[in-house]
Amino acid sequence: KEFDTDLGAELGLSGINRVIVQFRIDEKGNIGQVRARAPHPRLEQEAARVINSLPKMKPGKQRGKPVGVMYSLPIAFKVQD
Repeated sequence: KEFDTDLGAELGLSGINRVIVQFRIDEKGNIGQVRARAPHPRLEQEAARVINSLPKMKPGKQRGKPVGVMYSLPIAFKVQD
């Protein structure tokens, strides 16, 4: 799903903005433990919405067994005037 980049302009932000999203893909491929850091709480909510709307993933494996894996995903977008 697409990140709503118009949200930055609506919030009065300008230039390049960064959102850091951390999430976990569990042993079954489900996404959980989503956390986001951004210049505004609404951007954090939007980032979490996008991550939570991702389809079920293929879990990581260690020694042939599925394991949960934490990911950190930086998102950078430029607010157009």
